[in-house]
Amino acid sequence: MIKECGVGYFQFETKEDGLYINVYPPKEGKKATSIDDVMYYIDKKQINCDIVKLDEAIKQGRSTVASVKVSPEQVHTYSEFGDYRISRDGMKVEAVFYPPFIGADLLSVDEIVRDLEYIGIKHGIQESVIKDFVATREYGKAYTVALGSEPRNGSDGYIEYKFDIDLKPSPKMNDDGTVDFHSLENINHVSKGDVVAVLHPEDRGDAGMDVLGRKVNPAKVNHVIFRFGRNMVISEDGLKLISQVSGHVILEGDKIFVSNVLELVDVDNSTGDIDYEGDVNIKGNILAGFTVKASGDVIVNGIMEGATVIAGGSITFNRGVQGMNKAVIKAGGNIVSKFIESAESVTAGGDIESDSILHSKVISKGTIRATGRNGLIIGGDVKAIVSIEAKTIGNSMGTNTTVGVGVDPAMKRRVDELKKSLGQLGDNKIQLNQVLTALRKKQQAEGELSPDKKELQAKTMRNVIMLEQEINKQKKEFEEIRGQLGEEKNASIKVSNTCFVGTKIMFGDLCMFVKEKYDHCQFRKEGADIKCMAL
Repeated sequence: MIKECGVGYFQFETKEDGLYINVYPPKEGKKATSIDDVMYYIDKKQINCDIVKLDEAIKQGRSTVASVKVSPEQVHTYSEFGDYRISRDGMKVEAVFYPPFIGADLLSVDEIVRDLEYIGIKHGIQESVIKDFVATREYGKAYTVALGSEPRNGSDGYIEYKFDIDLKPSPKMNDDGTVDFHSLENINHVSKGDVVAVLHPEDRGDAGMDVLGRKVNPAKVNHVIFRFGRNMVISEDGLKLISQVSGHVILEGDKIFVSNVLELVDVDNSTGDIDYEGDVNIKGNILAGFTVKASGDVIVNGIMEGATVIAGGSITFNRGVQGMNKAVIKAGGNIVSKFIESAESVTAGGDIESDSILHSKVISKGTIRATGRNGLIIGGDVKAIVSIEAKTIGNSMGTNTTVGVGVDPAMKRRVDELKKSLGQLGDNKIQLNQVLTALRKKQQAEGELSPDKKELQAKTMRNVIMLEQEINKQKKEFEEIRGQLGEEKNASIKVSNTCFVGTKIMFGDLCMFVKEKYDHCQFRKEGADIKCMAL
């Protein structure tokens, strides 16, 4: 009897008169031996037995020790052995152990390990499990005596987009229940240097090993790369996609595009107002009430109605402006339009060119030219720093028309104000720097300033920084105005056809009313008078 075993088990015994089976009942709570285990044993060892007597012995042995002769033959005795089964995937070996004939040998841990090595097991032998069997001898139980190392599965690579890839314009509901079609937020704006996408590389995982020592690869993962157009660059570590321009970013399929030119069909309820860092190209029209702002140039191929267009660069209206007395246009550079009609305000930092300017308020820091096929300036208030050129100014009906060149007197007053202000700011800066110098000397002498002196030092430094910013701002404005004052010296108004009665001519603060029709003429300032002379 095997003392270590707590489960029910059997042992064959060879005696002089034949083969016996001894069946031992299980200890409390343990499993009794089964006929299936015995049948497997005799089939494995090719032992001939009386099956009926075997079954009787097994049944009897469930509650008491039974010893039954099952064959008159004397059989070769067998030691304890294990039946080893490798799983189909090679990741596990299970062993079911069978008891020895009475008087035969038991397996040791080393012998079981050698058995496993003999059948080709090279990895993952579970010696603790084997020792557990040797300690308890539970026959008929499946022991996991070898385990492969599972591979560590990785994860797919993916791209994290730093902009809204599902951008869908939707109007905002106002508090009063009306719908605001102006603020649709339908553009993914991007600034130069912005990260537009981040690549998260795939984790390929780690290979495992099966019990036969074979490499087990982890599951395949998806490898991803940036797919992108122009105006972007990949960071040195290869993980960030950076915009090289200010503009907008879009995703088409899996490809990223950044452009500093925004192209639209129309500006209307489908787009809302536009505020863009770059150039804007509008293929159609700008409907009344909408606003387009751009840091660069704006090109409108259709009609601009009573809308607002503000550009840091130049503005071009290929079909013209029908302003409805509401249009507001402001360009840092030039303005070119087929015609300008009924505009509330048109202001250019450069020149303005149009075939006709009708009933509009127009201001240019350079030259205004209405020299196209019609070349009309009728009605409104048209002023330029350098010159105005037109075929016809006013009309035969005497429509009130004001054209002026030179610098507004208010600008001259502003120059004087800036001179005075810059002087005062300079004096203030000197005083603040003197305070800082005194505090630095005190700090060098005493090693450390008192808390109130430290606070004074910090406050003074902040004031110096703010003062320098204001000085630079005013200096820039002063230089711009002074440059314009220089340009007005040769200011002129040229009319290649006719200047009609009802026209008001202005040179700065000088004023002249045209009381008779003039043909092919130009107006210039001579001393304190405005003179009309032939071209």
